[in-house]
Amino acid sequence: MDQHAIDETRCELACTQRLLALHAAEPDLHALPGEVFACVAAATGCDLVAYSEFHAGSGEYRAEFSHPDPDPERRARVAAAYLRHARSHPFWARDPEFFGDRVLRESDFFSDAEYMALPIAREVYLPSGAHRQMLFVIANEGYALSISAHRMLGRPPFSDAERDRMQRIRAHVALVYRHALDRTARSMPLVERLVHLCPDLTARQREVARWIAEGKSNEAIAQLLGIRLDTVKSHLRTIYDKLGVGDRFAAAIAIHQRVVFTRLPPMWTLPGSRWSAGGLHETAAVR
Repeated sequence: MDQHAIDETRCELACTQRLLALHAAEPDLHALPGEVFACVAAATGCDLVAYSEFHAGSGEYRAEFSHPDPDPERRARVAAAYLRHARSHPFWARDPEFFGDRVLRESDFFSDAEYMALPIAREVYLPSGAHRQMLFVIANEGYALSISAHRMLGRPPFSDAERDRMQRIRAHVALVYRHALDRTARSMPLVERLVHLCPDLTARQREVARWIAEGKSNEAIAQLLGIRLDTVKSHLRTIYDKLGVGDRFAAAIAIHQRVVFTRLPPMWTLPGSRWSAGGLHETAAVR
């Protein structure tokens, strides 16, 4: 067996081991990016992995990286450049219809010379030394999850064998992601569920909705929160409107049972430093 075959066998074994670890970890949405980073790195020998969500309604995206750029000004410039050029090709835009179930590489569409001349390459990827890119997209309700592997300048294109391993990873990530969504939602207190179900409710309205979900009367809620009964009733009208229901019983059922993350993707509302305004995510509007 030659060295290349030995290396491929090792990569296959490493990929299988990481996929087993991914399932065994039973990650929630907070832990999932780190598990995905390890799987993709083991399968592809890449230098960087990106875990991104693209919101169809607003055109925004947010991303977390296995090795984030510590310079916030450079991150902002890159995000602005990305939004200018992402629609130049469906590969860069992470278009779910274009990708389908496929894993795609930049080399599937552009020669090295063509890549070097692209505005998105010159302004987004090349300034940080990034060249090779391979990724997949998983469509969800109202948004898409993208997992991408990156290699720096001077490294070879991703091979067909690496693409095939990435294809294996896609099927597993799609399954584990659904489980992570469910696991995260089940662990949420009611107030946090309301943040995801109705992100435009005020903090006070969420408190009122929480007590409605726990079966409290209007009078009890007014006493608990130290507010007037008329104020409680006013908040209730807003809560019913935002939830699209007509009474307190329907509101309580919706809060307890409705699927979260249908209004905004998880990275928009999940608590935790990496999702917050001061965290390591990037935000840009893709027009």
